[in-house]
Amino acid sequence: AAASMIHPNIVHVIDAGEQDGRGYYVMEYVPGDSVGQQLVKTGAFLEPEALRIAIEVAGALEYGWTDHKTIHCDIKPDNLLQHRNGRIKVADLGLAQVLGLDIVPIDEDMTLGTPNYFAPEQALVEDGLDCRADMYALGASLYHMGTGQLPFEGLDPDVVAEKQVHGHLQDPIDLNPKLSLGFCYLLEKLMAKNPRDRHRDWSEVIQDLRRVSEGKMILHPLAEAGISTVLHSEQRPAVRSPGTGTPWLIGKKGPQTRAIGRSSATSHRSQSTVLLQQMSIRSQASMIWLYALLLVSVAAVLYGVTLLSLNH
Repeated sequence: AAASMIHPNIVHVIDAGEQDGRGYYVMEYVPGDSVGQQLVKTGAFLEPEALRIAIEVAGALEYGWTDHKTIHCDIKPDNLLQHRNGRIKVADLGLAQVLGLDIVPIDEDMTLGTPNYFAPEQALVEDGLDCRADMYALGASLYHMGTGQLPFEGLDPDVVAEKQVHGHLQDPIDLNPKLSLGFCYLLEKLMAKNPRDRHRDWSEVIQDLRRVSEGKMILHPLAEAGISTVLHSEQRPAVRSPGTGTPWLIGKKGPQTRAIGRSSATSHRSQSTVLLQQMSIRSQASMIWLYALLLVSVAAVLYGVTLLSLNH
């Protein structure tokens, strides 16, 4: 199944077999470090680089899902190889599922993927996984790249799996204030607890990735507050979706909605202050023009009086 996928951002699998009872596959050689190795060496990535990597990975996963109905099930920085020419290659399709073929049967004693990155539905060993599980893992990988912090770092795997279902991660902007608001909203969307609250397909993910890389806000709104593994701190004010009057966060009120409300109130106060300052500036400008006009009038009168005196 892996060998049938030919894409510039997927490590090509050449052959597979079994030797002395042990399965193996032969893959192309990719010279360079994995994204995980780079994180160990340098820490958090600059946002543009993290987004560039994510766009290439999303393109590969879109191809796998659209053309082969394949989900990776173990997207993480260690499985993203960076060729020395800069291109990203998605590796380790050993846990991939091909829907319809059931090449990896799931039972209650088995989980797929790496706990720090896998989706809540993988932690719960649910049937019917689809491409949205990989979206969550891509979001978790982006969180690691953008903040330099492994999601739920330092906890036992069983605890991490439970946290993916019920826990929350600190807002990335609190860990790295250099991150854009669009980046933070994108992570919150990708890492929604319920697959229904994530993007519907990879084309939507790629669209939002490109928008954020261009300095814009995501196009696809979030659902209600508290539905994501990524928290929404007061440092990240509520915003409105492009071209509409509807808030980005919609739905039931919760603790995070109240926090956002306080931020919004602060934002409105700031806007009011700016508006008053602008009004004051305009008022001062009008007064200056009035004084100038008065001075010109006085000068004209004096000039006229002077001319009359000379004529007499």
